[in-house]
Amino acid sequence: MSSAPLVRDPDLSRLLDDGYDVVVQAGHLIVRRIPYVTDEREVRYGFLAYPVTVSGDRVVSDTDHRIWFGDSAPCDEHGRRLPMANAETRVIGEGLRAEFMLSSKPGPSGYPDQYSKVTAYTRMIADQAQAVDPTVTATPGAAWQEIEDDSPFVYRDTATSRAGLAAINRRFRGHRIAIVGLGGTGGYILDQVAKTEVDSILLIDGDHFDNHNAFRAPGAASLEILRGRPNKASYFASIYSQMHRGITTCEEFLDEENLGVLAGATFVFLASDDALSKVAIMNWLDARDVAYIDVGLGVEEVDGQLTGLLRVSTMLSGRRAQARSRIPAPAPERDDYDRNIQTADLNALNAILAVVRWKRYLGVYADATEEAFSTFSLITNEIASEDLP
Repeated sequence: MSSAPLVRDPDLSRLLDDGYDVVVQAGHLIVRRIPYVTDEREVRYGFLAYPVTVSGDRVVSDTDHRIWFGDSAPCDEHGRRLPMANAETRVIGEGLRAEFMLSSKPGPSGYPDQYSKVTAYTRMIADQAQAVDPTVTATPGAAWQEIEDDSPFVYRDTATSRAGLAAINRRFRGHRIAIVGLGGTGGYILDQVAKTEVDSILLIDGDHFDNHNAFRAPGAASLEILRGRPNKASYFASIYSQMHRGITTCEEFLDEENLGVLAGATFVFLASDDALSKVAIMNWLDARDVAYIDVGLGVEEVDGQLTGLLRVSTMLSGRRAQARSRIPAPAPERDDYDRNIQTADLNALNAILAVVRWKRYLGVYADATEEAFSTFSLITNEIASEDLP
């Protein structure tokens, strides 16, 4: 899926006017066909690259003094490595990486704009090549290209490119996520998952979005929205589809009659507070060996203060029984009469704990415990990891 074409700023237009070969790929601006000298005094061509800042669909000048070079080490005309070239790999995108970080800061304020930065580094490298072969040039003729990378986002994810996390974040690709229950915790789970490169996110909830939901959900719903009593799944989809293209909805409660909507999901977050209905869902997922996380939040008032426990139960292949046995059994009478205390901050924390556990499962974050069951105690401010492999 492609994002909207970028609007070039004056600096990029000047580079094109000069005849540079410019590409925008995976959140980086890449200037191709930069002649340089190898340590064997051969003239070859490499590329310069740096992460660009994008506001909406507009490239803007906002960059530090560094730039990366792709190919072997750039040298002077005598084959000596340029002092500014530091060995540092930067993964730009699938199959594309730079091997050297170039650092040459002209003064305390750095380069005044992108045009000055690119042309300065080009001169430092290409002038050496032209001393060996005067016919080579870094400006073979204007070329502008935007290479799409099948991003699921509506607009470019330059947070990933600025942090140099393209290779790690591609581990989200191919995953199809379902979130069952878009109350307090489920809304915050969506808030995090929608910022990843998963292929799709299915939102499942048959309830309305009312005032009490607004005070436990990310963002701020308008009075007009609340008056319309939208379905929860529909409400959240309308917001997060502005960022992620793969969001769909099932505006029903799940039961044994419609569990088929989960078919194809590679991971499921269970964030519903209906303990009774979750039994059938978990049975369905267990039977098909689908990995999932069930979250739980138990808060009570004691002597005028709130205390309680947040729970994250992770059901993975071959490790389901023990973790599932720790999930509280349905208690319809208790559910009917308890106050079901929840607060936005604890909902958010419960969601964050679940999403971090999911990312550790995917290998995005390091994981030395691989726990199947964890809790956060509000009164002691402690996280406990149990059911270790």
